[in-house]
Amino acid sequence: MPQVADLDSVWNHLKKKNIDIEEDPPPPEKYGWLSVFCSLLHPKSNLLPAELSADKTVLIKLSKCPFSHEDSVHVQMLYTLFNKLTGLNSPAALGTHWEIIGFQGADPATDFRGVGILGLLQPLAVSLSVETLPFMSNIVNLSHNPSQGFPFMVLSLNVSSIILKALKDGILDKMIQEKETVLGVANLCYSSVLFFIYDNWKKEKLTLSDCGPIMKRAESICKKELSQCVIRFEKHIEDLKILNQTPAVQLEQVQFDFIKGTSAMAS
Repeated sequence: MPQVADLDSVWNHLKKKNIDIEEDPPPPEKYGWLSVFCSLLHPKSNLLPAELSADKTVLIKLSKCPFSHEDSVHVQMLYTLFNKLTGLNSPAALGTHWEIIGFQGADPATDFRGVGILGLLQPLAVSLSVETLPFMSNIVNLSHNPSQGFPFMVLSLNVSSIILKALKDGILDKMIQEKETVLGVANLCYSSVLFFIYDNWKKEKLTLSDCGPIMKRAESICKKELSQCVIRFEKHIEDLKILNQTPAVQLEQVQFDFIKGTSAMAS
């Protein structure tokens, strides 16, 4: 299976394929004092230029697009992500090997129901970048920690859900206007919130039982301190450049044996 070479080709394919997906209806208008109160808490952002507004609409629509084994680009995205996060080639479309990167079962398609193909696009985008792949590698390494481990893709999909809500609520609009890119901002914010979770997971020695509270903190950070969160993430990436870490996940031998054993059973 050929791998995805660049993000632009994927983005263009997804835009063309999902342009006809219906959007969610807008929330009902609030009137009277309730309207004033809500506007003080969440002031309306300036309208985005037409092109950026269209891209924002497409990105939101992607959350309604299910992963399809029949779409060759979807499959290439999934296989590429697996390769980037493990250094291995996926032996099959279905199988327990997907659990290595944190899917919940043999068919990754079932895990994308909450945020659709957006939940695959975001970790893939970060993994395709030479600068941010080491960051993703470190998270996957932590996810395999015997005492602090967690299903990476399940966590990632929850972060995409946080970013999706922020996108719908207009929280990202100001940054989108400044940087003049919707996809770039959404992925930057995804990475920044993911880093917040990763950093605190390590420092506070969190375990799977702490997943609920840390996700609530991440939601709050996204609403109230997103700019600072982005700054901390960008500093972390600069620090990684200085350390010159190798952008590859060093899996334990038991994981390689697991893959070999799965392949042997399949044959």
